[in-house]
Amino acid sequence: MYRTLKTRFRAKKEVIQKLFECNRISAEVWNECLRLAKEHHLETGKWITKTELQKATKGRFSIHSQSIQAVVHKYIFARDGAKEARKKGEKIKYPYKKKKHFNTKWAKDGFVLREDGTLELSLGIWNRKRQSPLVVKIDKEKLPNGKVP
Repeated sequence: MYRTLKTRFRAKKEVIQKLFECNRISAEVWNECLRLAKEHHLETGKWITKTELQKATKGRFSIHSQSIQAVVHKYIFARDGAKEARKKGEKIKYPYKKKKHFNTKWAKDGFVLREDGTLELSLGIWNRKRQSPLVVKIDKEKLPNGKVP
């Protein structure tokens, strides 16, 4: 079972700015998915697959690779959901809107939550160099009980 915990955090101003930058980069990934899907459809008449989309976006953006994959998956789910809704007769459009911001998701290997309330968000490898993680502080009392994957 997955649970979500929203909580306040503290971070340096530079880290906050970098988090907003990550959201802008995630939006760039989304916009690239739209572009690649449209281009692929115009060339072949078929939809681009998840695998092809992941290969096309791999290593092109300066955020964690799993964060890039999460955006690709979100696009694929939105497209497939629109397809299913249209089959049921609903008037719904396929994803087409470009975004300026898109919430960045850190998957299980993209972050480390320490017992002292320190959360390290990995930015992965960019230009063959591991980027330093973003460090955020959470109150110890607000940490969930049990194991966070």
